[in-house]
Amino acid sequence: MSGPLQSPEPGFDIVDAQLHVGRAMIGETLEAMDALGIRSVLIDEFWGFWDSPNPTHIQPGFALPNGAWRAAWPTAEEAGLRCPERFAYLVRIDRRDPQLESVMRLVGSTPAARAVRLQPAWTLEEAEVFKNGGYDHVLSLARETGVPVCLFIPGYAEHLAPYAERFPEVRLVIDHCGMGFPNIPPDRPEEEAQRTTDAAYLDEVLALARYPNVYLKWCHAQDRFGAATYPYESLRPLLRRTIDAFGADRLMWASDKSVMFGHTWADLLFAVREDPGLSPVEKRAILGGTARRVFDWPVPPPPPLNLENLTGAQS
Repeated sequence: MSGPLQSPEPGFDIVDAQLHVGRAMIGETLEAMDALGIRSVLIDEFWGFWDSPNPTHIQPGFALPNGAWRAAWPTAEEAGLRCPERFAYLVRIDRRDPQLESVMRLVGSTPAARAVRLQPAWTLEEAEVFKNGGYDHVLSLARETGVPVCLFIPGYAEHLAPYAERFPEVRLVIDHCGMGFPNIPPDRPEEEAQRTTDAAYLDEVLALARYPNVYLKWCHAQDRFGAATYPYESLRPLLRRTIDAFGADRLMWASDKSVMFGHTWADLLFAVREDPGLSPVEKRAILGGTARRVFDWPVPPPPPLNLENLTGAQS
């Protein structure tokens, strides 16, 4: 489906650990990946919030009789089937799904499905369930199926600690630097919301580094820490602090570029790839190695050498 992959340097494997891809976007996404030297992408399929005021009703999907939301992932599945070296995907799940065990076993047995995603922070009620240990059943299933769990818990990162202690075998990946987002959940007390959107809240996220099964996506740093323009130099000390806490082998880069308004995919990538303060070893871990290991996604073989083109170039 695409031409030969252009890599920024030999052996440099770049994985975007979260990208929203919707209908009919596979071809254009591959073209952009090739242009930027991105080898693989983990898809979080997203079409929008149509026909429902409920923020948990993220299309594609459908409501179940008990009020739970069952996600669907047709584009991601097609992409994973057609280009398994380039695309894999995660599946959003709802802890209230009466067939949750079946859904998670399906994810665990599908080659291109590499993780599940939990989003307890969309409503204050569900965030309280998360704070009070109500996700033990989900993580028990993750332990049984061996499925990594990505968590959108903006401003609730410290409440992951008890789960990390109770489920040390489960790979827990904190989305979007763990920082709070404005108005998520919409009715969160103002003082509490302000505390989690302040840069100082990063200290509470970094405290989770003491749990070896916790990983962090370096994603949305630009909007969470107020870095407006490339090369986002103000983020470099924060990334260094994060590396010092977790180690580069527990950080993974993700662009989430489709909702990072005002920032190009290239800017989000090159901010890390061209950071002069990062060693080649750190770049390889953050930009691909960690995601490959956490999501059990082997590095694809290099594209075949086009001897005809080589011969023409030498003549």
